[in-house]
Amino acid sequence: MSTWYPEADLVIQHPKIYTVAITCDEVKEGKTDFPIIEDGGVAAKDGKVIAVGTATDVQQFIGEHTEVIDASGKILTPGFVECHMHCKWTGEQMLNLDFNGVTSRQAILDAVAEKAANTPDGEWIEGDGWNELIWEDSQEVITRRELDGLLYENGALQPMLKAKPALTDAQHLESLVLIGQRLNSFGITSAIDANLNYKQMHIYNEARKQGKLTYRGNLMFYLDPQFGSFEDNLRRLEEMDCVTGFGDEMLKLNGCKVTLDGITAAFTAAMSRREYRQRPGFYGDTIYTQEEIDALVCKATELGWQFGIHTIGDASEDRALHAFQEANKIRPVKELRHYLIHYQLPYEDQWPIMKELGVGVCLQPTLVSQMGEEPLFWPEQVERFQSPGLMFKNGILAGGSSDCPVVTPDPLLGMYYAITRVDETTGKTLSKGDESKVTPIQALIMWTKNAAFFSHDDDKMGSVEVGSFADMCLFDNDFIAGNVEDYRTTKVATTILGGEVMYER
Repeated sequence: MSTWYPEADLVIQHPKIYTVAITCDEVKEGKTDFPIIEDGGVAAKDGKVIAVGTATDVQQFIGEHTEVIDASGKILTPGFVECHMHCKWTGEQMLNLDFNGVTSRQAILDAVAEKAANTPDGEWIEGDGWNELIWEDSQEVITRRELDGLLYENGALQPMLKAKPALTDAQHLESLVLIGQRLNSFGITSAIDANLNYKQMHIYNEARKQGKLTYRGNLMFYLDPQFGSFEDNLRRLEEMDCVTGFGDEMLKLNGCKVTLDGITAAFTAAMSRREYRQRPGFYGDTIYTQEEIDALVCKATELGWQFGIHTIGDASEDRALHAFQEANKIRPVKELRHYLIHYQLPYEDQWPIMKELGVGVCLQPTLVSQMGEEPLFWPEQVERFQSPGLMFKNGILAGGSSDCPVVTPDPLLGMYYAITRVDETTGKTLSKGDESKVTPIQALIMWTKNAAFFSHDDDKMGSVEVGSFADMCLFDNDFIAGNVEDYRTTKVATTILGGEVMYER
């Protein structure tokens, strides 16, 4: 039998607090200021914030059973929210070789050779995350000589995926533990996990029951042709017993996700306004036809599902927005919060539709700056390439994310690229002016309040105010008010989830 005490479970004393106490509607209207408290204090009980003010204000909540953290000299922000990544997939990769950020072809070959020397015969060696566009020694891709080259996109990968050994239940659980530790080390306390199937969602539930989930998991049910025909995916929507919002504060169904086109580097993104720069006369195409994506979104809307659509090329963006317009005739899209994922090529004629329907976008500044894709686009496209600044200036909600494991999920690095628009692979700035950039405060909003919008949690997450989840981060350095280069060196000191310390450096 547990015992209840009237005092706070946790009190944090003396940090500088960036509260992000602002609403998403205010952000869309152009407001970005919120209370910043010097020598602040926060009190938490039963997983929620019960008081925010000065250190003196919260002194009254300290009792015999209160854990007190002296955060003198530190800053405190809300816990970071990741609105688009692949947590389970990343955790599975952490069981194997991770090639994210590796800058040479030879380094990958050496890592595989070393792993092979210590792996029993007959066992698979897996690695992921490599990007030949940033290799310094050669951009000749790594292939298996018996094959004709690379396997592009999920359809081509299916024979390989079916052949490799399945993970055990223990490995599945370990993958969620590993990614949880990694996310907590970056200050992430909540994440939307895209591209999930039934098995992966089941494992999430098992991790929740065993107390192994260390971030708030918001699950996206994946509808894709690799799992069956268009008709199969329509049927899956009908067969699901529960929809968006089912679950609790730690684990819930977030929505459905569809991949509408591919990626630019593979020439599988769908373009319309301009042809591919490297392939005159070639525009690519979407995976679903306009009629099919309309039908999927309308059925999901009818059933009460939120819908997120992967759109890289402008043709896929236009088709997604058309589907949202059709769905809006069934039920207001603003209620369900349908959104675009990536929104790589923004165009002015799309914005009135997005504002009318309340369609937001999940952006990945780190992906833009580290993938080395700038030479693939026309100059005028590069200028506004996945531009967070334009979203803020035009009243469209932009959430911060990474698309990890494609790149690191580190929010501070994402904020740095959103502020500077630096292309890490060339050293050039993608935007000539400031229109496409954001301020440090706007960058913080992207990874807190704005990102919480996409999981319908902005009323209780993404800010430090009474009634919100006690999800917070402490830092030894005020990177927000300091030099922009501080974003690259600052590390999380403490990550708190629901009033409990999940990570300490």
